[in-house]
Amino acid sequence: MPKKFVISSGHGAKVPGASGILNEHEEAKKVVNRVFSILTNNYNGSGYKYHEKTATSQDQNLANIVNHHNSKSRSLDISVHFNSASASATGSECLYYDEKSLSKKMSKAMADALGILDRGAKERKELYFLRKTVKPAILLEVCFVTSEKDAKAYRENFEGLCQAIAKVIADKLDYKKKESKPKKSEYYTEGNGLYRIKKKCWAYSKLKFDKKNRVEVCPENTVYTIVDIVKYGLVYRLKTKSGLYITAKKAFVEKV
Repeated sequence: MPKKFVISSGHGAKVPGASGILNEHEEAKKVVNRVFSILTNNYNGSGYKYHEKTATSQDQNLANIVNHHNSKSRSLDISVHFNSASASATGSECLYYDEKSLSKKMSKAMADALGILDRGAKERKELYFLRKTVKPAILLEVCFVTSEKDAKAYRENFEGLCQAIAKVIADKLDYKKKESKPKKSEYYTEGNGLYRIKKKCWAYSKLKFDKKNRVEVCPENTVYTIVDIVKYGLVYRLKTKSGLYITAKKAFVEKV
């Protein structure tokens, strides 16, 4: 039986938190929903998500959130927030009561996914959420709502951010990724020649499609000469004449 988690968005519908280029509570809800989906669909995770909707004061909002966490049987509590400061402030950080190691990993994972400063793990024993939850807990400060740089990084790398957050939680709770077999009909599996980009994607220097291996954007209607189709795990990649790799998924490319 897998260990369980509770993940909640900071603040609430009537106590929205920080607002700037981004709205803290609205974006926190998006992150919570996506991370929860990844952990329960892509991993064998099990847990609960929560968005506070009724409180009209900060004290009641915090109490409602903590009461919900403490009402569940779980091994880890996660609260998702966004920071606010001057327009020049930037970076990700993770706050903790006694989970320093986990917080360091989470802060680095978020910063790496967004390509912004890693502000690190910070002990904050006075914070209500960290003080009052009875299980190990961390509080994520994803980035600054007041920073144009951070907002742009967040919007462009939302999925990578959520995947990174989910992986840190999954590693902590010993979750395993589910093996999902893609339908062969979704991919081109044979046939070299010319392929046109149907939907903008990336070309990569290696078969592993992660941010550090990105080389160039592939705009719609760009035509590539494909010299090989390579199976990589459960998916397929098109190898271009220049040695780069693009997806062989039919939703993104079509044979000319």
